[in-house]
Amino acid sequence: MKKLVAILMTIILVTLSITGFAGGRLDAIKKAGKLVVGTSPDYPPYEFPGPDGKNVGADIEFAQYIADALGVELVVEAFTFEAVLAAIAAGKIDIALAGLDPKPERRASMDFTDIYYTEANQMILIRKEDADSIKTLADFGGKKVGAQNGTLQQALVEDQLPNSEMELITLIPDGVMMLQTKKIDGLALASVVAKQYTENYPELVVCESQFDFVSEGIAAAIPLGEPELLEFLNEVIAEVNEKGIFDEWIDKAVQINNEMNK
Repeated sequence: MKKLVAILMTIILVTLSITGFAGGRLDAIKKAGKLVVGTSPDYPPYEFPGPDGKNVGADIEFAQYIADALGVELVVEAFTFEAVLAAIAAGKIDIALAGLDPKPERRASMDFTDIYYTEANQMILIRKEDADSIKTLADFGGKKVGAQNGTLQQALVEDQLPNSEMELITLIPDGVMMLQTKKIDGLALASVVAKQYTENYPELVVCESQFDFVSEGIAAAIPLGEPELLEFLNEVIAEVNEKGIFDEWIDKAVQINNEMNK
C-alpha cells in the first residue's frame, strides 16, 4: 500500500513539475501578482508604440482591463507576430493579444477565447497612382504583394492571389515602406488596419476589390489546458462585448495614431 501511495505521489509531483502551475495558471497569475501579455506592437489600432514609446492600442487597453479584473499588475512583452504564437504555445506568456484569428491549425498548440472583436473585411493596400490599373484581384497577377509572416493575410494571398509574387514581411510598417518605395505593389491588411494607413498616408488607398473572406473575429490565445483561465477570460469578454467597450478602445487608439502622424 505504501509503495502504491509513493508511486501516486511521484506521478502527482511529476505532473505538477511539468505544468509548472499546481493550481492552474489563473491561480499562478493571482499569486504572482502580475499578468504577462504578449503582443506584436506593429498593428495599429490594436497595438503600436505611443508618443512616449510605450505600447498603446485597443488590445493594450483590453489587457489592462483583464489585469484590473484580476487585481494584478500588467506586464506587456513585445514580440514579432510569429514569436507571439511561439511564446503562447510554449507557455512563456499568459495571454496573447495580437489581433489573432482563431484559425483551426492554431488550435493544436493553443486555446482561444470567445471572439472579442469582429473585423469587417480583408483588404489590399496599394499606391494611389496605381488605382486605375489595379482594380481586381486578377490585376495583381505578376505583381508583388506583401503579407505579414504567419498571419491570415499570408494565407489569403497564397489562396486568392496565386499568380502574384508574395513578399513575407516581419513588421507591418516595413511593408508600408516597401509599398511606398515601390518594392511591392500591394500589402494585405485587415480593414481597420488598412484604414489607419490610408488616413495617415494620402498616397495610399485600398484596392476596389477585397479578399473573399468572412471573418470569424479575433480572440485571445492562452496556453493549452487552462480551463479556469479560459472561463475567466470569456466572462470578461462577455462583459466587454455587452458594454461595447472595445469599440471605444478602437476609437481612442485611432485618435492617438492619427495625432502621432499629423
